[in-house]
Amino acid sequence: MHTGTFAAALASLFGLAASLPAHVAEDAARASPIHGHIEFLWEAPARGSEARPVALGLLTRPDAPHLACWKSAAFPQRAVEVRLEIDDAHGRHPLWVGTETGAPLHVVRCRDIDLAALGVAPGMRRVVLRFDGRIAAQETIEVAASLATAAFHRGDRSFVNGRTPYLADIAPAHYSGRFVWVLTFGPDGRVIAVETEVAEGLAATRLRAAGEEAAWLYRIGADPGKPERKLRQPYDLLPGH
Repeated sequence: MHTGTFAAALASLFGLAASLPAHVAEDAARASPIHGHIEFLWEAPARGSEARPVALGLLTRPDAPHLACWKSAAFPQRAVEVRLEIDDAHGRHPLWVGTETGAPLHVVRCRDIDLAALGVAPGMRRVVLRFDGRIAAQETIEVAASLATAAFHRGDRSFVNGRTPYLADIAPAHYSGRFVWVLTFGPDGRVIAVETEVAEGLAATRLRAAGEEAAWLYRIGADPGKPERKLRQPYDLLPGH
């Protein structure tokens, strides 16, 4: 590369870095060696149920509190500072701040969140999980003021997915399987019938009942003009999810 071309490219890179928000540029260079995972629940799971309603979008004022969860499948046996935060134009809003001391290898932590009280504005929002100040996971999720204004509530796509529990006695490499459900939804977008079309691997041997329980938790956008809608929904079982 010619010196002039290299200098121009270098100047361009420095200019790009300078144009990024400080916390984004900082995060890009600081990845945590500890595995992490972020998950939101539309509401608390039913008492006694192992299935959970995973939210693909959030409301600032939901009917029942949303839950923010963080997980780790390889957590160290020492004190670790944990921060789960959601970003908007006004900065970072804390969803979880604390220290885990001597945690087990597999950690799951959830708590109720109040996005309105935190002052989180509607829009596409970045969520970041940090262990000891370093990024362990990050996601983007829509926050809306109501279902009527939520893009995630439009059409026949799901905005709440049912999920089965992770089986701690199964090695991650062996945690595999597949469901395919045919779900029937009523006018309000809630499931009114479940047919298990395919169950393979752990889905057939260990998680058939839990999987069918999870299938009932799916929700799609309401459509009062359609008494029934059927959707074929696959679900692959993956390590740690």
